[in-house]
This record gives sequence, structure tokens and C-alpha cells, in this order.
Amino acid sequence: MNSSHRRSGSRSAAAAVVAGLVLAAGLTSCSDDGTDDTATDPAASSSPSETPSETPSSEPTETTPESGSGAQGTLPATGSAGITEVTMVSATEGGGSASTMAFALDTDQAVADFAAQFEGSFVDTVSAAATAQQAAGSTPYGATVAIGCEAPSRVAIEAGEAGFEVIPRLPKSNIQCLAPMTYVVLFAVPDA
Repeated sequence: MNSSHRRSGSRSAAAAVVAGLVLAAGLTSCSDDGTDDTATDPAASSSPSETPSETPSSEPTETTPESGSGAQGTLPATGSAGITEVTMVSATEGGGSASTMAFALDTDQAVADFAAQFEGSFVDTVSAAATAQQAAGSTPYGATVAIGCEAPSRVAIEAGEAGFEVIPRLPKSNIQCLAPMTYVVLFAVPDA
């Protein structure tokens, strides 16, 4: 009986050594091997005679707003409301609560109430972008359409009895989000 304890003890020690080696090999394979991990476009040409394509992209166009933090760009829109393009404002950890229902931003108080859900300087960014949507003959609206790692690629704006519903088209993704982004869509609807 005494020798069987020794054998099982030596088997346990051998298994621990093998597990340690496998773990070390796995960690070593994850380390930087000194190669350049940047991707290059094999179709790219260094010829300066090529002209860029004039076709509009369906990808969001982003610019950095002058005030506040975050990014601002445009997205294509579809739906029964007849809106074809919206402004999207986004920021890392901007706060807010996602909702598909759009809020009318037709007064300074309505803009302030809508922007109050956000955090930090994103409040100012959303307020400035919403104020820029205000124009004679139209009513501006806003909705926090998503909070996560992936930006909507487009939105559908549907007119209903309760108002406008903004439905984002989000990419299918399994990205783990360490710092979620807040995505706000702003648009103006002509007055009836």
C-alpha cells in the first residue's frame, strides 16, 4: 500500500510538471515575436496618377467637434419618416440610456433635459450638435440609439402615433467592451 502512494504522488508531480510546461509554452506563444503586426492592403497602389472614387460611402463619416469631447459624423437613414441622413455624436463612456424613441429638441429646455443624461463634456457636445439641428420650418429630434463598442452603420426612422422610433443597425460582433461608447442620433423633421 505504501508504494502505491508513492506512485500516485510521482504521477501527480509529473502531471504538474507537464501542466506547467504547457502553460509556459502557451504564454510564450502569446508574447511579441518581434514581427510587425500591421496589415497592409495588397491592392493599394503607390501610383499618384490614380484618382479617388467619387462614390459616397455608406460608412459613417466622423469629424471631431469644436466643443466638448467625442466625435460627430453622418449616417444614412431609411424608414417611413422620409429622413435620408442623420447626425451621429459619440463619446467613450458618455453615459445616457439607450432608447429607440426620439425626443423633440425644439426648445433650449428640451435640449438641456435631453443632454442631462450624459456625463462630462459630452453634455456640451450633444447640446451643441442638437442646437445646430434647429432651423426654421423643422423640428429637431434626438435619440441615444446605442451604448457599446460597435457604432451603428445606419438607422431606420419610423413615424408612429407615439412619435419617431430610431432603430439602429448594429454590426454582429463579439467584441468585449472595456470602455463603452455612447451613440446619439440627431435629425430634423420638416414641420407639417
